Formats: sequence, C-alpha cells, structure tokens
Amino acid sequence: MSNSRITYNQFLCLFFVNRIVMVLTFLPIFNAPPKNQDVWLSVVFMYPFSILSSLPLIYLCNIFPNNTFTNILNIVFGKLGSIIAIFYLWFFFHITAIQIGQFVEFMATAVIPETSILFLIIAMLIVSSYAVYKGLEVLARFSQITTFITIFSLAIIMVISIKFVDFSALKPFFEKEISQPIVGGIYLCSLSSEIITIGMINPYIIKPKVSSPKDMIKTIAWAFLLVDIFYLAITVLVLSLFGYKQSSNLSFPFYSAIKVLSVADFLERFESIHMAIWIMSIFLKISYFLYILNIAVEEMRRSGDYFAYTIPFATILIPFTFYIIPNFLELDKFMSYRYFTIYSYPFILIIPLITLIGAKIKLRLGKR
Repeated sequence: MSNSRITYNQFLCLFFVNRIVMVLTFLPIFNAPPKNQDVWLSVVFMYPFSILSSLPLIYLCNIFPNNTFTNILNIVFGKLGSIIAIFYLWFFFHITAIQIGQFVEFMATAVIPETSILFLIIAMLIVSSYAVYKGLEVLARFSQITTFITIFSLAIIMVISIKFVDFSALKPFFEKEISQPIVGGIYLCSLSSEIITIGMINPYIIKPKVSSPKDMIKTIAWAFLLVDIFYLAITVLVLSLFGYKQSSNLSFPFYSAIKVLSVADFLERFESIHMAIWIMSIFLKISYFLYILNIAVEEMRRSGDYFAYTIPFATILIPFTFYIIPNFLELDKFMSYRYFTIYSYPFILIIPLITLIGAKIKLRLGKR
C-alpha cells in the first residue's frame, strides 16, 4: 500500500476537478432527456442522485476504514470478490482510456487538428505516468492549485457573460413531463465515475480519531455542490447564447460559447482561459485514474510497488485508445445516456450497494 496521505479538503479538490472536466468541454446533457430547454432542470436533479449514489461506498468505507473497495470485495465475497475486483480493474482501465480519447477528440478537432493523434496520446501518457510516480500527495496538491484556478477563472467568465444571459431562453418551463429531466439527472449522475474512487482513496485520507460517515458525506456534498453550481451556470449561458437546438448540435458547447464572449469589443479570446483549466483538469483526471488502476493491481498482487504497473498499462493504453476512437462519433455514442447509464451504474452504485448489504449481514452473523 502507498504511504501517501491526503486530507478531506484535498480529496474534495480531486473529486471536484475530476467531475468538472467533462462539463468544460462536452456538456452531454444537451443530447439527453428532456432534449429541450429544460436541460438545466436535469443539472439540478443530478445533485441529489449523485449524493445518494455515493452513500453505499461511504458507509462501506466507514465499516472497513483501512481497506480499499477492491479489498472489501474480497473480505465480503471471498473468491467471488476477487473476480468482481477484476471487472473493476477493467472499469478503471476503460475510464482512463475514455478520458485520453476525449482529450484527443477535443485537441484534434477544436484546437490543433493537424497534430498527430499518436503524439497527443503518448505525450499525455508520459506526463501522467510521471505524475503517478510522484504519488497521491502530489496529485492532491496539484488538484488544490487546479481547483483554485478553475473556480477563479470560471467566476470571471460568468461575470463577463452576465450581459449575455437571457432567462427567456429557458422558457417554457416543464414543456415535457417532470420525469424527463429526472431521467436526465440520473444520466448525469452516471457520468460521475469518480464516485467509485471514494472506496479506493479512503484508506489514504487522514481521519480524525473519532471518524464518522458524516466527514466523507460532507466532503462529497460540497464537491458535487460546486460542480452543480458551475454546471448550471454554464448550461444557462450556453442556452442563452445558442438556444437548445443549436447547442445540441455543437460538439463543444461551452468552448464555443466562450469564443463569442468579449468585453467592450476590446478584451476577447477567453478560450485561452478555458484551454488552460481544461488541460490541467484532464491531465489530473487521467493521472488520477491511472493511479487508482495501479494501486488496485498492486493490492491484488501484494507486490509492494504500485508504480511497477504504470509503464505496462501506459503501453497498453496507446493501442487501446486507438481502438476506441476510430471514429469520434462512436465514442460520443458510447458516452450517451442510452449506453453509458447502463454501463456505469453497476460499478458506481449497484455492486457497492450489494456489497454493503453483504457486509452488514456478515457482521450480524459474526456477532451471533
């Protein structure tokens, strides 16, 4: 097990940056229910679903404070737990590859289209591998810097964009049944793959002598609240500038919105701010999930050196990323509500919930 230790505040920053990065580029809610101007309601509903989905892992971590989730699976289910843990290794690996793919998609289509995709993949994996080598504490400190820069930059952009905000673009309210925005909120929650990292990072968090689930619940609640506030502000801005129909046809709605912002026709090109915070955020997310993947394998094999697997995984990720992005439209299709919701929820909610029930039953039988 790694000797790195982080605080709850540092974990909050890690969680926030990892979740906000997709909002800064793709805004997937524009292609999910309710598929009209009520998409902002889906962002509101995302918050309670995200908190509820985090609870099974939070309570599991309270029962097994010194074990990662993959270890907890072994404790609760035995050999079956080891098999389930292998599926989680796949999930961590796949999410890392998807993030690299989305990094390449944005850079190769919106920023530097003439640059080789292979170069982009290798360059990101080199710097991410180095970050993994430096350890969790360095990632956490970098997340604090990134969180400050991101919040400060987004606040400036929101202040500048106030004159462009048109709340009439949100009307009519509830054009469809309320169930549609709720479905959209459920989908947005499924994109929070960071939820599973609660169970993987918990043993490395410095806790008070008397620890309770409330500490982690408070941390996660604040992280999701920050995400939700900025997600809502960004969604309203994009709707105000482009309307729903045009927004749903844009590959990178927020990036497109920032490009049209200006102050007195003098101060322009705010997309450079977007680029800075987005590259910092996507680098952190790829490094973070690569780190999670490494510690999961290290604990399963009990090798004592988590970094030993970084280079092999990075090497495999290069051709695999090429495999999942032969066509960027296929990657976007997989990340849509029709597919990713079904793919993600077993990992972030259903299996942790079953594990929590199994742990409670096992503890009660043990007391007898």
